[in-house]
This record gives sequence, structure tokens and C-alpha cells, in this order.
Amino acid sequence: MNQSLPATSAAPRCGLDVRRIARISAVSICLLLVFFGPTDNWSWDPSFYYAQIRSPIVEHDLDFRNETHTGAFELPYTETGLQESPWPVGPSVLWSPFFLLGHGLMRLIDPAHADGFDALSLVSTMLGSIGYGLVGLMLIYAIACRLADRFAALIATALCCAATPLEFYLVRQPIMAHTTGLFSAALMLWIYLDLADGEQPEWLSGLLFGVTLGLCFLTRWNGLLLAAVPGIYFLTYLRRAVISRSPALAWLVLAQSAILVVAFLITLTPQIALWYQLHHKIVMMPQGSDAFVASIWPLNLPRALFDTNRGILFWCPFVLLGVIGAGFIRDARLRLLGGLLPTFQLVLIGYRVDWYSGGGFGARYMIELLPFIVPGFLALLQRLPGRTLQRWVLLACGAILILHQLVLLYAVEHMAEGWIDPALYGKGLPLGLAWQWESVLRLLRDPALWLAPRPYVSVERQAFLVNLLAGVRDPQAYRFSLLAAALTPLLVTGLSLFAQLLHKRALARLLTAIALYFLGWAVFILLV
Repeated sequence: MNQSLPATSAAPRCGLDVRRIARISAVSICLLLVFFGPTDNWSWDPSFYYAQIRSPIVEHDLDFRNETHTGAFELPYTETGLQESPWPVGPSVLWSPFFLLGHGLMRLIDPAHADGFDALSLVSTMLGSIGYGLVGLMLIYAIACRLADRFAALIATALCCAATPLEFYLVRQPIMAHTTGLFSAALMLWIYLDLADGEQPEWLSGLLFGVTLGLCFLTRWNGLLLAAVPGIYFLTYLRRAVISRSPALAWLVLAQSAILVVAFLITLTPQIALWYQLHHKIVMMPQGSDAFVASIWPLNLPRALFDTNRGILFWCPFVLLGVIGAGFIRDARLRLLGGLLPTFQLVLIGYRVDWYSGGGFGARYMIELLPFIVPGFLALLQRLPGRTLQRWVLLACGAILILHQLVLLYAVEHMAEGWIDPALYGKGLPLGLAWQWESVLRLLRDPALWLAPRPYVSVERQAFLVNLLAGVRDPQAYRFSLLAAALTPLLVTGLSLFAQLLHKRALARLLTAIALYFLGWAVFILLV
């Protein structure tokens, strides 16, 4: 493993570089005006995530039924007379500071319309979600810099963003858990590498791993798979203690493991509190048995890999390249993680009835594991002889993968116009492959299609540039884009501050603050 550390791991300078923040903000605003167009389809997942913030803060209750969108389905009442929430509370708690900022400003500016569904509250929360995704990408870049040169690290990070469904959940549907899940998983791997390289003291390992594992679990239920990361780390040290016959080292490992459990449980308290308030139980099975196939075998695993409707091979080949390349990773423990975690995730998806991710875009279940995909992708690239060849292959491969994902995104967003069959897509039935090639040719022949308004999306949820080119003159149509642009410098400043916390014990202080914030939310939920 390359032991040289990226700039983010260096000790921070005092203060913030205002000019640098201004430059990054300007570029970010330009990108935002081109790509940011959050959909107004809030069915199921996003409506639950948002209700878990808004309902206790604005309505001072946990009655989600009047806010969640479940279509023709009606969820049963719980023992407390409320509606259950099958989704974790972690994304909601992580977004809550941004919601509170937007809602607080709205109460000052226009209290009569500060209902939590106002544009300022929504956009603030969306930008918060985007921010977590960007932090995840920052961490992926820093991790990649440990394993390859900066050019390869940058392209690999760009591929994580634009050659996977992540791009959709950044700029089209940010009110989903994927950005917070990516942030948590990337932070887990960063902490592991920091500890392995001696950049963090051993006596903080339990705290760092415990809080981060709690975040992984509370952002995506299957995030519990990442317990393999501290498991491998502590087992390595325990083995060393046995071989060297060192009771002190063995006790250190056991003590840190105990601290991990305590930190994990503290971070878990908002979920425990919510379960108790909704069900009068402190432990629940998050999803019913009907979500899984009635077999001991992951029957849908072949479809998750090879189906033409969101199978990895045809919808996110970048992930498959990373899984294949995991076998070439030099560091044995990282090689094990790069192979095991994606495999476990795919097997788990194979057990799900909705292996195709329902009505969501793309092979989205793999987004959270992108930090563990990148090392394998870079290792596979490094099998090529010569850095020049590696760079040319990386650029060519990157361009193809990004174009492919953009075409998929366009086809799904415009499926009502006949690009793909909506009924087949929504039910996870095979779509064939001819439409992908036809879509590529059609979009290359007529580039103006890229900027066509999305059907069944309200005008204020279209991207700024799309509305501008369509001749939209109503100022209200631009309020989401302009509010996001106005708040972007605050987001960039926050990202800069986070980058300065990735050194030594500042990260431990940050995670301690997060754990205490989660504990505070647990108390708040119990008092609602």
C-alpha cells in the first residue's frame, strides 16, 4: 500500500482560504444550475425520510400518515395507533441540521408559510444530502490517493460520481439515504486505513469504529455488513497478541471492542427511541419476511448480476470491474474487504424480492460500497504495463462508462416518452439491450435532447438551464435552483471545514459530537 497521504490528511492550516472557497463555490453554482433538478416524485422512501425530520420538529408528533406517500397501499397501524416506518432514521437525523437552518430562516422571513414543505426548508435539506455525498467522494479521492497517483484517483472518484447511479441521487433525488450511506461507508474505510497506517492512535479505534458503524447501520440497514471492517482490524491485532504472547495488546483489543459496542449503541439510540414510540418495542425487524425470497438460496443473485433490467453487468459495469480487480489488491486485508463486502452485498440483494430496487434508478444498492470498489478498480488498472497506457485506458474507459450511465439516466427519466417500457422497468422484468444502443445513437445524433424537460416533472423542479432554454419566464420556476445557488457557498464552507477535521484526534472529536447529537435526538423523539 502506498503510504503517502493525500492533502486532506495533513494538519489543517488555521482559518479558511476564502478565495479558494469563492472559486469552488462559483464552479459549484455553475454545475448546479446545469444539473440540479430535484424530482417531485416523493413516493415511499423520500416521503418517510423527510417525515421523520419534519413531523417531530414542525408538528410535534410522530404521526407520519398524513405526510408519507404510499400510493394505493395503506400501512397498518402500530400498537400505539401510529404508522410504522420501515426506513432507518439515520439519514433524517444527519439532514436535520440543514432542515433546521432552512426552517429557521423561513420562520424569520415568512412565518406564515414555514410549514416544513416550503422551498427553503426543502432545498436546505437537499443540499445537506448532496453535501454528505460530496464528503463521501472527497474521502474516496483521499483513499484512492493512498493507492495510486492523483490523476488515477481523480478519474476513479469521477467514475464513482458519474458512472454509477450516485449522480441521480445527488442532483435528481437527494432525499434518499444513498448519499449518507456513501459518506458513512467512506468514513469507515478512511478510519480503517488511518488506523492501519498509524495516523490515528489505537486507543481511539473503538470510538471511531463504533460511531461510524452506527452511522452505516442507521443510514442503510445492510450497512451492518461493514462490521467486517473493525472485525478484521481487531482480529488482526488479537492474532498478533496471541502470537507475541502480549496480554497488554490483547486487553487493548478487548477494551476497544467494548468501547465500539458502547459507541455503536449510543449512535443507535434515535432508532431505538423511534421504534419504542411507534411500536412500544426497542428492537424491531426493520422489514417483513415478505421482502425476501422464500428460499435458503439467493435466487435473484443471477438477475442482480446479469439481468438487462438493472443487473450490474449492463447497468453499472464500473462496480463489476472493481469486484474483479479486488483479487489484485496488494494489501491482504484490503483485498479481503474489497472482495467480501461487495460479494456479501450482492448475495443479500439476491435474497430480496425487489432486487431491482423497485422504481428507483439504476443498480443503486451498490452505491454505499463504492469506497470498497475503488481499490479493486485501481488494482485492475495497475495490471496494465506502463503509466501512459494506464492513463489512456482510464480516460477511454471512463468516457464510455460515464456516457453509458448518462444515457441510462436520460432513458429512465424520459421513459414516459417511449425510451423504455415503464411497466417492464417498474416490475423488474428484462428490457433487452437493443434500446441502450439505440438510445446512445439517438442522443449523439440529436444532442439537444439532453436539455429537454423531463415529462411529468413540475417546471420548478426542472434544471435552471433547461427552463432557460425552454423559454420559461415565470420567476417561481427558478426558485429551487436559485435558492440552492444562494446556499451553495455555505455548503462549500462546510466541506472545507470537514476536510480540516480529517487529521489526528479532530476526527474523534467530530464523531463524539455526532454520537452526542444522535443521543440528543433520541431524547427529543421520546419527548415528542
